[in-house]
Amino acid sequence: MFLSAVGGAALLLGVAYGVTTRQYRDAEIAVFERKIAVIEESRLATAETASREVELSDKVAELEAALATATEDLATATDALATATKRAEDAEATAAAAATQVAAAPSQEPAPEPATIVTAGVFGDADRGAEIFKQCSSCHSVGQGAKDRVGPHLNGIFGRRAGAHDGYRYSDDMAMMGSDGLTWTLETLNAYMENPKALVSRTRMNFSGLEQPGDRADVLAFLRQYSDDPANIPEAEPTAVAADRAIDPEILAIQGDPEYGEYLSSECQTCHQRTGADEGIPSITLWPEEDFVIAMHAYKEKLRPHPVMQMLAGRLNNEEIAALAAYFAQLDE
Repeated sequence: MFLSAVGGAALLLGVAYGVTTRQYRDAEIAVFERKIAVIEESRLATAETASREVELSDKVAELEAALATATEDLATATDALATATKRAEDAEATAAAAATQVAAAPSQEPAPEPATIVTAGVFGDADRGAEIFKQCSSCHSVGQGAKDRVGPHLNGIFGRRAGAHDGYRYSDDMAMMGSDGLTWTLETLNAYMENPKALVSRTRMNFSGLEQPGDRADVLAFLRQYSDDPANIPEAEPTAVAADRAIDPEILAIQGDPEYGEYLSSECQTCHQRTGADEGIPSITLWPEEDFVIAMHAYKEKLRPHPVMQMLAGRLNNEEIAALAAYFAQLDE
């Protein structure tokens, strides 16, 4: 009996001990699992931190490169500004010296005669103009029964908007000049007959122009006979023909500096695309230098009607126009 009691107690102690051991081991396992979880979280956090450090390092390198480029660009712009300022100062000094020499030197030549004004009484010889107009008759007709040929007929040309004659297909540049407001008057016709590219850069008219003012006056007198009211031509004084507007050869001979032109070109490129694309605004990329100069001087003299271009051209001197012409003539992008 005693032995049975002892055995039963031992059995109970063994069971209790076994249960306690399992609980202890389970607790140890739980602790290890928590430690492993903490270690894994720490490992992942470390990996994420390393990845972000790499990204930040790359971003810092990118920003440092951009800063270096911006610094170089600023240095280049500063040098260009210094060069332009020096050139402007040299030009002012040269002009001042030249003015002093001219003022000090005695006059060697008589003053030039004033431009001849052709009045209504002696406007031009229409009969002689008819003879001269024969040079134009292969492309243009005028008078009773006149029809469009290679070029449009010229009946009622005075007061007509450029590029606006119904039924005739004009060049894009002529149509655009008409849209800008170019109207055929004594002044504009005289300038166009003298040098067509002065008003319309890429006109299809293959004509170099009439050099002599008298010849132009005679042709204008001839064409006036076929205007609706030749005694009262719209938008121009009927008693005068514009003075000779030929550009001084010395201006055309100026050698422009393309680098200086590039410095000046930013304002031009707000509208004109350097790629040469023509999307409503004509391209000036690879434009011949002489054509560029002639056009800009026509804007300066307000022969070409675009008010913004008149304003911009009016701010440029001859050397700056030549520099822009040289830059855009060689631009090949």
